[in-house]
Amino acid sequence: HLNYVSPMSLRPIIAERVERLCAQMGTALYQAQGVEEILAKYYSIAFKLSYSPTLEEINEEFDRSFSHTAGRLVGLLRNARGANDPVAKRLSAFVDERAWLVHKLRRTDYLSLREEPSFLAVMHRVSQFETECEQLIALFHNLLTEYFIGLGTPRELIEQEQAKALRDIYGE
Repeated sequence: HLNYVSPMSLRPIIAERVERLCAQMGTALYQAQGVEEILAKYYSIAFKLSYSPTLEEINEEFDRSFSHTAGRLVGLLRNARGANDPVAKRLSAFVDERAWLVHKLRRTDYLSLREEPSFLAVMHRVSQFETECEQLIALFHNLLTEYFIGLGTPRELIEQEQAKALRDIYGE
């Protein structure tokens, strides 16, 4: 009978692991989108625009840059920063891990759901990717801040704008 589940069946265990994995993947993908957004902003502002761009120029260039795939955008940044740049190397690793998470995990690691150690290793890899995304967001946030300070924007003004943006996000 097709619906019969033996007492030793892996079905409920695998179902629970899939649920946990999907939740972890969702959080990691959300952070990956944050990396892609700040990379597009950084590339637009630091490498594509004039010395003192208007907000309209920034938004237009951001829209153009954001249309690039993550891999293409990282390639542009790697070219701009130099292939041996430590940040460029981290970005290359980001693209590889993002590709695994988005396109390959289910196909290449589905058997990891059967065994606890293998499953935990996949969960750890997804968690590490999420952590790296958070660190890259912070890194590029700081690079953008320093870029604007280098143009003469007071740090206090930048911090005020950041605080305002957070209040808008949180409805405060």
